Amino acid sequence: MHLSQLLGPFALLATLLLALGSLLGLLRRRQARRRLAALGAVADAFAAGNSLTRADATDNDAIGQLAQRFNHMIAQLEGERRALRDSEQLLRSLIEAAPVGMLVLDQQGNIDSANPAAAQIFGSSPEQLRSHRAGDLLIGQDAWSRLLEQPNRSLEFAARRDRGSFALEASCTPFLRDGQPLQLLLVRDIDDRKLAENRLHYLAHYDPLTGIANRTQLLARLELGLQCGAAQALLFIDLDHFKRINDTLGHDIGDLLLRGVAERLRKHAPPGALLARLGGDEFIVLLSGGQVEQADSLAEQLLQSFRLPFHVRQYELFTSPSIGITRQQGGHTSATQLLKEADLALYHAKSRGRNRLAHFDHQLADDAEQRRRLEEELRAALLRHEFELYYQPQIDRDGQAHTFEALLRWHSPSRGLVNSALFMPVLEETGLIIEATRWVFRQACRQLRHWQDEGRDWNIAVNLSPLDFRQGDLAGTLLAIIAEEQPPVQRLELEITETTLLDADQQIIDSLLALKRAGLTLFLDDFGTGYASLTYLQHFPFDGVKIDRQFVAGLPDSRESVALVRGILVIAEQLGMQVVAEGVANQRQADFLRAHHCQRLQGYLFGRPQSASACSRLQACAECT
Repeated sequence: MHLSQLLGPFALLATLLLALGSLLGLLRRRQARRRLAALGAVADAFAAGNSLTRADATDNDAIGQLAQRFNHMIAQLEGERRALRDSEQLLRSLIEAAPVGMLVLDQQGNIDSANPAAAQIFGSSPEQLRSHRAGDLLIGQDAWSRLLEQPNRSLEFAARRDRGSFALEASCTPFLRDGQPLQLLLVRDIDDRKLAENRLHYLAHYDPLTGIANRTQLLARLELGLQCGAAQALLFIDLDHFKRINDTLGHDIGDLLLRGVAERLRKHAPPGALLARLGGDEFIVLLSGGQVEQADSLAEQLLQSFRLPFHVRQYELFTSPSIGITRQQGGHTSATQLLKEADLALYHAKSRGRNRLAHFDHQLADDAEQRRRLEEELRAALLRHEFELYYQPQIDRDGQAHTFEALLRWHSPSRGLVNSALFMPVLEETGLIIEATRWVFRQACRQLRHWQDEGRDWNIAVNLSPLDFRQGDLAGTLLAIIAEEQPPVQRLELEITETTLLDADQQIIDSLLALKRAGLTLFLDDFGTGYASLTYLQHFPFDGVKIDRQFVAGLPDSRESVALVRGILVIAEQLGMQVVAEGVANQRQADFLRAHHCQRLQGYLFGRPQSASACSRLQACAECT
């Protein structure tokens, strides 16, 4: 067979194979295009928001591998999209729930959006706010420009709301959204905070009871005047016996009276003067500049004006002022120094009888310094046991001394024997008298026991100060000392002044009754010098009275003294009370008192205060004669 004939079928087969390969290639390309088109459709669907679409990745060829990577990429994008969506939702929720007002503004200040907090702050809705400009909500032509000029800084403004205004705190922060410049305005309603701040400022600078300035504002004004070198004058005013009104009528009436006093001061003070209340019943009028020359005349006006009553509810109340005046002079270094000078002048006015004015001078400052030193020395004297008891005899009808009044004496290392008239007022004013009285009472108990051991049946009279009764349990304190020292109680006498009983409360009554039940003898001292002596005799358990020396001094020539002393002796006799007359200085006084049956006489005529040993020697000599 010819070779060509033999190759013919193979050529045909080859041709067929080539044709078939071309056909398969075409089919594969078309399938690849369809699969690639399917991938594009999945991408379009994902882009359109179908997060569930996925490409067919069953084949493991190049397109199948591409589909797998494509699906993985879609899953990642979906995760990021979900995270972004969640983040945006969280941000929207936070903005909606934020307590701070948030407004988004364009560059012209138009409100693009607002959260509920901002709507509530302005008393509107978010939709209504979008029709406004931010500048329309703020009061003040430059408010918006101030915000823009000071980005990210909180500023305070007055804002509009419900046809009114309120305090607003705002800050403006620029930012970009989709390339567009915007402003984030944060707003906070601070009306309540401003009210609280104003209230705190008021409380810090004004007296809440009267509405006038307080000590803080007064000192600030004084310091400012000192810095400026301005002339200043202080009137320091204190109400006389205000405590009596407070205690008898109650603190509510006392507070109303203080308001009335502040109003009366306001009525008479010149314009521009500062009125202040330091506390209690202490007031200040601060005059500056040309007003300083009016200080004395204003003080006189106030003294006159206080003669008129204060009408407080159903009461017609009278009170008088004591006034201390000082003026700013060269050398003043502080406001407290000026205030101290006015206080010293006030103290001087009170010591001269109250209801008057007094001026500060340097002698008052010297006296105050001496008093301060005296107080320090007295405190040390109590610790160092520098005190001693002297005893002044009281002469009975038989001419014998069976009772001695215990009187405190001070042997100062630097001053020698100090007159009691000098240091006793200081003990009273500082409250040291309470400790001193305990010491005196204990020493008197010991001396009584000592005299008893010597066979002397003598009595000792001890004075009690009004301040002693301010202790929580005076009777308990004294009875505890008696229990420790074991004196003959029936020979202890206590002298109580009328001033103690002037405002006596139940505590004082209970103390007197407890001491009386314990066996002590009670005498009403300075009888006749108070306001209600006969009432005291009726309501308190006294065993006797002591006629004050001012009545004895007029005997027997003063008709008034004679009548008063006779009356006291008759009343005491009718009530079965003992009577002691103090301050007997001559024989004529002694004769008159004995003729009218006064049981005991005390004074320099019979003996000066002396030591316990001197009393024993004196009595021994009397017994020998």
